[in-house]
Amino acid sequence: MAFDFEAAARLKAWASLEDLIKESESCEDENVYNIMADITLVSEAPTEIMIATLQQIVNRVWSRDSNNVERLARWIRCLLSLALTSNVEMAEHLIDQVISIARTAQEKITRYPMVELEWVATTAFNRAVDFYCTSQDAICRRWAEKAMSLADLNDDNGRLHRLLQEKYLGLTWDR
Repeated sequence: MAFDFEAAARLKAWASLEDLIKESESCEDENVYNIMADITLVSEAPTEIMIATLQQIVNRVWSRDSNNVERLARWIRCLLSLALTSNVEMAEHLIDQVISIARTAQEKITRYPMVELEWVATTAFNRAVDFYCTSQDAICRRWAEKAMSLADLNDDNGRLHRLLQEKYLGLTWDR
């Protein structure tokens, strides 16, 4: 399965990647998704294809093995980095997905990695500030609230949440 995926990526047969991921569902080896994600990240795929492919991999792994949160967190970071530059709606969806995964993981043995939560929260907040600077106040508020929700899920005794909230309250809305 992994060889077929790599071949499709090398041949730039982007339409085949989705089908190969679907076919991999019957594969017992969980590492096939690691391989597929790595191949995707080093491929010459257009950003939209890379985002769609990684999102599909994340969704498959989450539905199969919700205990491997660390692996998902790494992939989501890559995916979010790509989406922030090209697809803001997808980036926002990913932040919602991180909130959902992190909440679910709180009830499990393996929690969402603190470093990854901090990164997503600060990245979301920084994007909120970008929206603020371009007078997109409604989107700014939405992204800032998501950032603070992520900060709430972080196991740092509220330190990050307080910092983000302080910065958020410092924004002036009547300009």
